[in-house]
Amino acid sequence: MATMRNFLILLAVCNCAWSLSVTSISRRAFVSSSILLPGIANAFEGSGSSSYAGRTPLQKEAKAKGYQARIIEDVKDFNRLGNAIDAGITEGDDWVGFFIPFQRREPDSVGRTYAALLDLVGVEKSGGAALLLANTFAKPNKPPTNLPQYKKYTNLLPVFDPIQKAGKAGDAAKAQKAWSVAAVALSEYLESVDLPSSLSDPLYK
Repeated sequence: MATMRNFLILLAVCNCAWSLSVTSISRRAFVSSSILLPGIANAFEGSGSSSYAGRTPLQKEAKAKGYQARIIEDVKDFNRLGNAIDAGITEGDDWVGFFIPFQRREPDSVGRTYAALLDLVGVEKSGGAALLLANTFAKPNKPPTNLPQYKKYTNLLPVFDPIQKAGKAGDAAKAQKAWSVAAVALSEYLESVDLPSSLSDPLYK
């Protein structure tokens, strides 16, 4: 009887040890997989901006495509404004569509919450889709301010004000000249972020 009891005790001890061993191995395997599979637990993909810290390349690419879609619509509105100016129009829907400062009740089909100008350069030039897209070109842990894309973005900031000023004065000729200057800066920016540089490209129609 004592022998049977001792056997059962020994069996229970062995089972417990085996269970602990399996648990230990399983935990080690989980920790190892977390370390070796960057897409699951330890992914880090910076862009020089905290906005992209921890994003995977696919997440970053999806963000960039979203910014590109917004900018494409902004360029379309800029072209509509140019057509209105060419026709001698210094007010109306095309001017409002580009310059109106009020926030939309809800985002449009590409996620813009503001009209073209503010979507492009940000409220009070704080950085809109043009800056966000430029930042995606930064390398991990590097500031975006040295990027050529960032510099092209900063070139955009002052070029739209003269158009609006000329429009308010009803001076179509001056607005046309200002639009042409802005078009050059915008074209250079688009080229820097891998979008068609020509404003007459079908993408912007």
